[in-house]
Amino acid sequence: MKSLTLALAAASISVAGIAAPAFAGETIRKTTTVEYADLNLNTAAGQKTLEQRVEIAARRVCDYNGRPTSTRMRKESRACLVKARSTARQQVAAIIEDQRRGG
Repeated sequence: MKSLTLALAAASISVAGIAAPAFAGETIRKTTTVEYADLNLNTAAGQKTLEQRVEIAARRVCDYNGRPTSTRMRKESRACLVKARSTARQQVAAIIEDQRRGG
């Protein structure tokens, strides 16, 4: 089963978010896995479907779709989403390149 675990600074594809510290000096890290074994990433349609799955996962991990209770929480969710998207883009690009090479 091929899957993408979105986590910041992870070797496998993963979506991760770093939430605000719950206590001084404490960082909460959330991750989720995005499946892609059923997709042909050599096609535009397969790549688009994976991008959509990653976006949904990133929003979930960063709690971006939830209702923030403060402006600070909204900023943190947005920063998390930006970082998760960036990290995921790099991981997805590497996977697509690997599949193009026959991997």
